[in-house]
Amino acid sequence: MKITDIYREKNLQKKSVISLEVFPPKTDAGIETIYQTVAGLTHKPDYISVTYGAMGSLGRENKTLEIAEKIKKEYGIETMHHLTSINNNPEQITEILAEIKAKNVQNILALRGDLPKNTDVTGCPDIYHYAHELITDIKKTGDFDIAAAIYPEGHVDSPLDVENIEHVKRKYDAGANFFISQLFFDNDKFLRLNDYVKNSGIEAPIAAGIMPVLQESQVARMLYFGASLPTRLIKIINKYKDSPEDLQKAGMDYACKQIDDLLARGVDGVHIYTMNKPFVANTMMDHYL
Repeated sequence: MKITDIYREKNLQKKSVISLEVFPPKTDAGIETIYQTVAGLTHKPDYISVTYGAMGSLGRENKTLEIAEKIKKEYGIETMHHLTSINNNPEQITEILAEIKAKNVQNILALRGDLPKNTDVTGCPDIYHYAHELITDIKKTGDFDIAAAIYPEGHVDSPLDVENIEHVKRKYDAGANFFISQLFFDNDKFLRLNDYVKNSGIEAPIAAGIMPVLQESQVARMLYFGASLPTRLIKIINKYKDSPEDLQKAGMDYACKQIDDLLARGVDGVHIYTMNKPFVANTMMDHYL
């Protein structure tokens, strides 16, 4: 099933789409934890997205596809396969897409991606510079539903502190069917961008990306992704930084309140970055469905 069909059905019910995101762990035991978490969910999300490493999986076993296929086939939950264009040429992208299509995965999150730090770029393809170029090639290759990223506080490589609407339009015109936002902690920043996009003639659902703060060590990475921390959240982190259990509880509560507010304002969808934490997936799904 295509995710745009899910959005269409939920819209008729006047409900928001709720989705989860997981990533391929490095160990088989970690992968089994994902399956156990999915099997144990009391309430199922509308779909689950599976991330894809910046360097891709061509030439190696594609764990992203393995997980996406199994969740859809064995647990009856629709899935979405991330795909990054960095370090791939069009022929490689075509091969990867053929693998995805053969496993009956119909939804793709198309990203430019970023090379890991200290990567030797000698010999790397220098073809795809923007996500809209990848989206264009995906549309030529197969009948996929395509999601694209959107940034409430601007892309990390952009000097702007807000999303450049022209970038969104290029992705939409290239064939993006819906959007998923980068994580954020100030709902007003997402809602401002949401309204801006909707008023720009872009008729595509937009999901709000939410990631709970569970430990102080997460903060640096979140700032790297361009997410600012509101004063209220900074105070929570400082208050509980010496009590991991209390910080985890407070971080989950903050995220739940964010989602409560977003759902009350009628957002198209909420996309929860689970960090492969079973309690995050279970707590969030039990709270909202």
